[in-house]
Amino acid sequence: MSSRLRSGRPLGYAAAAAAVALAATGCSLDLSDLRPGGGEQTQEEAAPVEAAPVLEGALKRLEAADAIAVQGKVAAGGEGEGVNDAALTVTSAGTVQGTYQEGENEAEVLEAEGRVFLKAPDEFWLDQNIANPDSDQYAGSWVRVAKEQLGLDPGAQLAPAELAATLEGMGAASEEARLEDLDGTPAYRVDLGGGEKNRVWISEEEPYTLLRMEIEDLSGGEGGSEGSGGEESPSDDASAEDAGGSGARVQFNLSEPETADVEGVYDTAIAAAKDELTSSRDARIELNWQGQIDLKCQTGGACTVSGTAEDVSDGGGEGKVIVNMDATFKNDELGEKKCDSTEVLAAGSTVDMSCSVDYALEPSTEPKDYEINATSVLSTQGLSKKSAGKVADALEEQKKALSGAGGEDASAEEESPAEDGGN
Repeated sequence: MSSRLRSGRPLGYAAAAAAVALAATGCSLDLSDLRPGGGEQTQEEAAPVEAAPVLEGALKRLEAADAIAVQGKVAAGGEGEGVNDAALTVTSAGTVQGTYQEGENEAEVLEAEGRVFLKAPDEFWLDQNIANPDSDQYAGSWVRVAKEQLGLDPGAQLAPAELAATLEGMGAASEEARLEDLDGTPAYRVDLGGGEKNRVWISEEEPYTLLRMEIEDLSGGEGGSEGSGGEESPSDDASAEDAGGSGARVQFNLSEPETADVEGVYDTAIAAAKDELTSSRDARIELNWQGQIDLKCQTGGACTVSGTAEDVSDGGGEGKVIVNMDATFKNDELGEKKCDSTEVLAAGSTVDMSCSVDYALEPSTEPKDYEINATSVLSTQGLSKKSAGKVADALEEQKKALSGAGGEDASAEEESPAEDGGN
């Protein structure tokens, strides 16, 4: 019996050969430059007012909102980080829909139950330095990403109540608020604590409404808030990681969307959970085979291919990712057979994978050797069918709550290890 392994396979693709016998025995963000007029006071004649009541009124209104729409600039903390554009609607339960743009490349954004997905053209993904076996399938499809991809986790940090709590924690740094010209509209500027450039603009008229914010570190130095998805069991998708400490620097204009627009966010997210997210990919880790794959065939035609998949990210992977292995066995005389396997791979670790086929060769008094070639390709899945169903159910409950409690968050239930292979 002879055997051999083939070399020179591309990333995530492995090939092997074995013989089977026929036998009877079987950047930094300069916020001031982005502000119209540089924040210079144009309402100098107006007397200042007490800042605390204005800020308190605006934050109470924000906290009670069903959703908030933000549009502007975002950059991850640290020098040299790029400044990108975002236009997002974020509901009180942390469901997000909108767009995110890096340079000339724009991506659709969807966040549901603590899981963030992007849908973007190929040019967007080519700029991300992602080298996964299935990255050629990213363009035009939903791809689950790490929350750091956007510089912040909008569902956890921009949901109305969470954002209000962050701004309240900063507090007013000055006792007075003065009117400024905000894009032609008089607005009270309130300087906040926690940074020299932390400030908000609030409507002149009551009810006080938050119109713009410039924040140096949106985590507020408190480690942030957890995403609404919560922590999941090892078999259930990836954990909805803590969004804190992102250090996101933002300049956003804010408005309160109409109820119909909020319902539209939920309709889009529900439809995606039911019809699209189970076919999504997962870019939160970089994936490859660890060493060679192994192909073994027994007398009679039963063959198994096995290998170890590993996270090869440079320490930047997160969560637990569904990994699929698709194997193809070939012989010119016996034909082609396929098998597949699904496992859950935790960031920074490895997972063993294998699957088998059986050519079911008939016994013979004159055994014959057949060379079997096998290829095995790795891919990822952003969300399992069971988890997608739970996400859709939670989103429907949140939509129903709009006219009542204002979109109460529905926590994700844990799945047992035997159910649906995770995610």
